[in-house]
Amino acid sequence: MYYLLLEGSSAGPYTLAQLIELWQTRRIDALTLYWEEGNADWLPLHNIAPLLQVPERAAVPPLPTAAAAPAPVPPALPSSAPAPDEQVLWTGRPTLWFWTGELFWGVLLSVVLIGIPFLIHVFWSRNTTRFQVTNRRVSVQQGLFSRSSRELRIADIRSIAARSNIFGIGDIEFSTAARADAEVIFWGLRRVEHIRDLVKQLQNGQGS
Repeated sequence: MYYLLLEGSSAGPYTLAQLIELWQTRRIDALTLYWEEGNADWLPLHNIAPLLQVPERAAVPPLPTAAAAPAPVPPALPSSAPAPDEQVLWTGRPTLWFWTGELFWGVLLSVVLIGIPFLIHVFWSRNTTRFQVTNRRVSVQQGLFSRSSRELRIADIRSIAARSNIFGIGDIEFSTAARADAEVIFWGLRRVEHIRDLVKQLQNGQGS
């Protein structure tokens, strides 16, 4: 039995024959998420697309009636999964200029191999950090093998603080009124004012 993620909620159970009919009538596609017993998480239907692509002349089996036995319950959708109407408006990473000192000493000392750890640290830190703004939330993800994520809904943001140095590199902090420290921080970015204005526009749009 299969379950589908349709319009942000779980639907099902469906038999394979029912999935074939939905596929043939284009009510689902390769990006639709599905779950079946034994899966650890929701997966896109392109994983089982060969099962759904029956020959055009082949008759689609009739839809069987629902089984009387209780069906397995699919896992809950992760809280970090975007809602159906959620759109990514901006993504970014810290600029390399944030590590100017480390890069300088890394390149200078690389001739004697002492600078290699400096360079590895810089590129690892940058490439395993991602900032994101959607029309619903701001979030920061860090790590490669063990990921950590912090996010804050646009509707919950009460304070936005943007700072930059003389080189135009800075950070922006998002927090609620209930906390003195920021829940989400974007750091080592250029044009932090642009991100601040984007989030404020989203706040005004949700408040109107």
